[in-house]
Amino acid sequence: MKKYLVPSKLSNLYATIIDQRHFSSLSNIMWDEFSMYGQFEIIGLENFIQAMQQLESYKSTMHQVMNIQGEWKNNLYSGQTYCIASHISENENKKSKLDMGIIYNDVIEIRDETAKFLSRKLDLQWQKTDLLDS
Repeated sequence: MKKYLVPSKLSNLYATIIDQRHFSSLSNIMWDEFSMYGQFEIIGLENFIQAMQQLESYKSTMHQVMNIQGEWKNNLYSGQTYCIASHISENENKKSKLDMGIIYNDVIEIRDETAKFLSRKLDLQWQKTDLLDS
């Protein structure tokens, strides 16, 4: 396993799993005791998977993963992942898009040659809603 590739791989897999709504697959990239916090706190992978069901209210989502920087200390990674998360909804035949500028503060742990997220802090930088042409 090339440690330097792990944060990018896990962040991109997270975006794909969320956008494709394969929430049960989150267990492949998150430890059972995973937590997400920031403006809210969700402790435990099962609780996080249940919380992700709220995304079903959107027609679709699209996560754009960008800058990923951090460092490894033994089998523990701490770093940041920049992301723009777009959420498409439709009301009264009008489509709108909620964009959220996010910096995730990530902790990844390697156990028995397997790397998974231990925690993510969602630090919302900004958000904006726009009407869409189509």
